Amino acid sequence: MDGQTNTNGDFKKSKLFIWGFNFDSSNLRPYLIIQMKKVITLLSAAFIIAAASVVSAQEASEKEFATYGAGLSISPFGPALNLSYNIDAKNTISVGFGGLPEGDVPEGFLPELDVLGPYTATGTSSWMGVFWRHRPFEKLPIGFNVGLASGQIENNLTASIPMHAGEDEYASYSVTYTENPVMYFGLNFGSKPVKGFQAGFDLGVLSTGGAVIQYTGDMDEYDEHPDDRAAEMDDIKSNFAWSMLPNIQLSVSYGF
Repeated sequence: MDGQTNTNGDFKKSKLFIWGFNFDSSNLRPYLIIQMKKVITLLSAAFIIAAASVVSAQEASEKEFATYGAGLSISPFGPALNLSYNIDAKNTISVGFGGLPEGDVPEGFLPELDVLGPYTATGTSSWMGVFWRHRPFEKLPIGFNVGLASGQIENNLTASIPMHAGEDEYASYSVTYTENPVMYFGLNFGSKPVKGFQAGFDLGVLSTGGAVIQYTGDMDEYDEHPDDRAAEMDDIKSNFAWSMLPNIQLSVSYGF
């Protein structure tokens, strides 16, 4: 692969004045990515603080046990609707339906690929799962979440550097998870089975059978340079298409 950088969509050099600072617009994209990361961090911190406040309020008062719950959650795999049945104060069975329409993955969230080099990605997902949440300590809002899920996750990767200097051909790949079912295990904080509004936080991992990686670019290029394409696919498998997918989930629900 040639080392010529893609000039499509590059910012023309000019001076910009934003929020009291002068910027060279060639540096504007990294600046926007940094600002986006700051906003996401602040929003996440605000949600966690709000969740902790709700959990604290739940602990401070004796609320009535809720048999059912319904709510929304957000995770890297998209927003989801969750319906819960509380067997008792320690055990909950829930069903979740979620997904993410196809969209661009923010550049700041993409892992580096050594062989493919800089790239862009789009992603989409759809899934449904059944989970058992167990809280070993009745007085503490801490437990674990175990379940099975079925669905698919698809990512499409496109290199930002052309395969040959002066040409407009870019290597592209699809990374698809379709093996079902998959297992999930996580640690859960909050979401006590009480009436009223609840907030929760889940940190876990999704165990899959791995992704199917396929070349989706020009097939003549694949036939002419199979070793280069194989090296790129190995790079994607090692640094992007993990079989164990981390999950962080924030949820808000209502018990009744």
